[in-house]
Amino acid sequence: MFCPQCGKKLAGTEKFCPNCGFDLSVPVRDAATPKSAPIEPAPQAATMPPAPSQATKAVTPAELVTLTAALLMGIAAFLPFLVVSGMSYDYSVALTDAPDGAVLVLLAIVTAVLPMLRRRTASLVLSSITTAFSLFEICTVGLMLLGSTSTAYYVTLGAGFCLLILGIVMGVFSIVLLARDIVHEKREHQGVMGSFIPANGGVPRQL
Repeated sequence: MFCPQCGKKLAGTEKFCPNCGFDLSVPVRDAATPKSAPIEPAPQAATMPPAPSQATKAVTPAELVTLTAALLMGIAAFLPFLVVSGMSYDYSVALTDAPDGAVLVLLAIVTAVLPMLRRRTASLVLSSITTAFSLFEICTVGLMLLGSTSTAYYVTLGAGFCLLILGIVMGVFSIVLLARDIVHEKREHQGVMGSFIPANGGVPRQL
């Protein structure tokens, strides 16, 4: 006979094991049943929080303002920019009558599409270029009118000129909002990277 607890050989008359003190009156089946040790959950490696899907994001004010500014500047290129009046004639001139107008329309289209694709940096660059180009057109016409006193008497500003000024104001506003969103997004990314702890518990290296 052997002790079911420690395996020591016994004579068979003992009530307790002289080696480990096990009560030999307990049935062998119950005594031999091992007690299950508590299962500790395995340590889980820290993972980065899932990035929010860009497709489910709501339209931000910066994207809405950028889209509005691009539409205003694009539409202004087709409207009468200057109205020339004479004794027996009256005709208008639009930006699309010159190559500059085609360039402005192309820039406005690209600037309007980029916010839909969630390309903030590219939207900031294109919005700045389109706004600067529109401002150049306004300044060119303004200098022409100021440089010729006789022209001011029979040349008036059309609806396209006024709409382009409004588009420039909206463009400047969109540049400010886009730059703010880009800076805010970078700060959030740095905060997430700073709070990331590797699975081994070490301190993340600063890149």
